Amino acid sequence: MTMAQSWRWDQGRLDYFRFDNMRAIAKCLVKLEGLQLNVRNIDPLRDFLEAETGLPFLPHDYRVWRNYGRVFKCALLGTDLENRLAITDICRNIAKTDSSAFSVDEYLALFISRFYFPSPAFQGYDTASSAVFPFCAVLKYLITRFQNAREASITLDEVFQLIIGNNCSGKEDIAFYRNLQKTNYLPRGDHKRQVREMLIFVSQASFLKWYDNTLYLDTQSEDQRNIETFRQIAAPKANRRNANPASEILALGSVTGKIVTPTLLATREMPTDVIFTEGKRFRIEHLRIERSPQLRKLLFANLREPFLCDMCTLNPKHRYPWTENILEIHHLLPLSATLSITDKGTSFNDVVPLCPNCHKSVHSFYRNWLDNNSQNDFISKVEARNIYLEAKQRTRI
Repeated sequence: MTMAQSWRWDQGRLDYFRFDNMRAIAKCLVKLEGLQLNVRNIDPLRDFLEAETGLPFLPHDYRVWRNYGRVFKCALLGTDLENRLAITDICRNIAKTDSSAFSVDEYLALFISRFYFPSPAFQGYDTASSAVFPFCAVLKYLITRFQNAREASITLDEVFQLIIGNNCSGKEDIAFYRNLQKTNYLPRGDHKRQVREMLIFVSQASFLKWYDNTLYLDTQSEDQRNIETFRQIAAPKANRRNANPASEILALGSVTGKIVTPTLLATREMPTDVIFTEGKRFRIEHLRIERSPQLRKLLFANLREPFLCDMCTLNPKHRYPWTENILEIHHLLPLSATLSITDKGTSFNDVVPLCPNCHKSVHSFYRNWLDNNSQNDFISKVEARNIYLEAKQRTRI
């Protein structure tokens, strides 16, 4: 298998790679740790996973582990060790129910630098082949584009022509990516779909956006601190590899040292929206989603004018004719900074435009509701949406 052909993903499983679904799966795997996976005439995973996650795990005539084991391995959640379910530290941290649980950015900051080909999640794994870190390569290219043009994107076709066609490994110095020239490399068979789903998966990071077969690096030109952080995330964790693929999955899923996530983006909004958690780490996902320049651009490109506040129906352009568009982006589920990912790309069902007053007030409503219900966060997107709608209904216009 050539370096180009090694780019693989467990295609057709996007729903199972959505971070909110991954968290539900991780909680199940933690409870099932050590379970014997090969039991005659019994599927030891199906009933519990389907009941707890609400996912179907089709088809029913195949065991869950046979059809979805690669999902768990690719995501660095777990593996089969001597016919028993073994889970990773990453899985344990995603599954936590308190403020120490991994956010999507904390997870992907680890994942990007650790996932490589040939992957221990697939057949054909070996330690003799040179490792290729696909997400590191793509991120390094986006960083160089941003540094040159203050706006960075790469299309799906360009991933093949620039990254895969030039046999980029992700281990090159970042300067290497400044001078890449397009090749004539074309994907064969289902290769294009597999790489596309890889990019959609990684676009769940709040600093990346997937739209119209294009991956965008989403940051602001004045915040160079984020670029340095992206450089750290794009640095491959190239440790000595285990010959046993199960042992390698567990090693890749181990958690040590400090987790690096991008710093707050510059913004006009109030810093009181920052939600701190225990220790030195803090949540910044909701702020980053709201202040995401690329998300804002794409959302309003999909809305018809006049742009109205979703809560109070204010038309800011009418009230303040000297302004362009002062509406802000509100993410319905504050601490889960992921936009839904679908076969068609990014969904904007999780965000709404709000005027600054409504935006600040809905955060106050959220905080009061969570305090009154003794919760640190909403338990699901459905609950968050319902509380938002409650605030919207109680708004006096």
